[in-house]
Amino acid sequence: MAKPILGYWELRGRAEPIRYLLHYKKVDFVDKRYTAGVAGYEEWQKDKFSLGLDFPNLPYYIEGDFRLTQSIAIIRYLGYQHGLVAKTDEQQRRILVAEQQSIDFRQKLRSFAEADEYKETGKEEFLKSVQPLLQQWEKFLGNRKFMAGDDITYVDFMVYEAFDLYRLYHESVLDDYPSLKAYFSRMKNLPELQEYMKSPVRKPWPIFAPKAKFGGSGDPPKHL
Repeated sequence: MAKPILGYWELRGRAEPIRYLLHYKKVDFVDKRYTAGVAGYEEWQKDKFSLGLDFPNLPYYIEGDFRLTQSIAIIRYLGYQHGLVAKTDEQQRRILVAEQQSIDFRQKLRSFAEADEYKETGKEEFLKSVQPLLQQWEKFLGNRKFMAGDDITYVDFMVYEAFDLYRLYHESVLDDYPSLKAYFSRMKNLPELQEYMKSPVRKPWPIFAPKAKFGGSGDPPKHL
């Protein structure tokens, strides 16, 4: 049987949590990356309407005759396929809340990095606006090991990635939040993720599209 294929741009973007999950479960898959340039765009345009996708878009996931687009749909599907889902109604509630909140939290940084006012707003002012959200995350996590409880679920890969993007922007962003900092370390040091992160397969930079003033191009921060 052919290997599953995950298709996305050659950056972390919306696909990185999916890559985390696949590597965590040791799935042998093709990490198809389209370069962020003219050649990559043209390649994607050639593939776009020839892959049998209902709604042609990136990322896409192909597993035999099964074809899926939309990053949340893909990671949810893989979560159910690999047993990384809730065991109780309360866990499901927490997963759904953390899922949407992680999307909004990530988007806040991305929107700031792509905004024309990026330099005018300034790092200090932006980080000040992030503090209430981190306080809410700290309270939400509490003394749990993972977002839903003691067991890791698919949403943890989304949350971890969002936190890591903020860490790249400001290295000590989690220092005042002991539960979040411990959670971040717990996720990062999962042996399966460490294997991926230390491999040449992983491309930790860039994190956003080229138009972003932070994370889109240039040299990565020293604490990458």
